[in-house]
Formats: sequence, structure tokens, C-alpha cells
Amino acid sequence: MKRKLLIGICSIIFCLTLHVSLFAQNHRERYEQIEAIKIAFITNKLDLITEEAQKFWPVYNNYQKELMELMKKRREYRQKTDIAPNDKINAELAYESKLLELKKKYKKLYSKVIPAEKILLLYQAEHEFREHLIKQLNHRRKSIN
Repeated sequence: MKRKLLIGICSIIFCLTLHVSLFAQNHRERYEQIEAIKIAFITNKLDLITEEAQKFWPVYNNYQKELMELMKKRREYRQKTDIAPNDKINAELAYESKLLELKKKYKKLYSKVIPAEKILLLYQAEHEFREHLIKQLNHRRKSIN
């Protein structure tokens, strides 16, 4: 019961912090704030012990770095205008393939530092965080308009 109450309180604090902190900051500051909140959110969801956390976070940070590089390349390619539609389709499929390979690679690396149950919780926490972030942004857009 205490754990559920604590999770509920943390969720409310998370929501309020995210909403307030995103209000009037520049893009870079917002990104850093979101990342800090994401780390706290994942840490809470995974309930990592100290030894797990020390091994997990460097692996996760490397994953995030590789993922951002892949996304940046995808974004740059999408902005090109002189590419045939068929080539763009092939590039999107190649991106999806690279993304899948990256996820498989890091699933193996995660399994060396945390148990499978926590890897599953990680995937669920990332999805939940992304969904919550999208809802918050949509809510902000509606309140502005």
C-alpha cells in the first residue's frame, strides 16, 4: 500500500514538474529538463539497486547517444528535396532496420547488467514517459490556442 501511494505521489510530482518546468525555457534547457525528469521516471519505475544503477546508466546513456545520432541522420535525410520517392522509401526502411538492430544490440547489453524483468519495465517506462510527454505537449498546445 505504501509503495502504491509513493508511486502515486511521485507521478503527481512528475506531472506538475514537467508542466511547470517546460513553460518558459529555451529549447536546450527544455531538452535537458525533460531528460532529467525521464531519468528520475525510469529510475523510479525500474527500482534499481545501487549496483544495478552503476552498471545500467552508462549503457543506457550510450544507447541514447546512438539513438540520437540515428535520428539526426534520418531527420537530415528527410529534409533533402532532391531525392526520388522510391529512394526515400528505401531510406526509411533502412532506418527502421538500423533502429531494430540498435534495440537488439542494447537488449543484449542490458541483459548483462539488469534482469529481464527490469528490461521489460524499462521498455514500458520509456513508452509510458513518451505517451505522458505527448499528452502534456498536446494539452499545452490546446491551452495556447
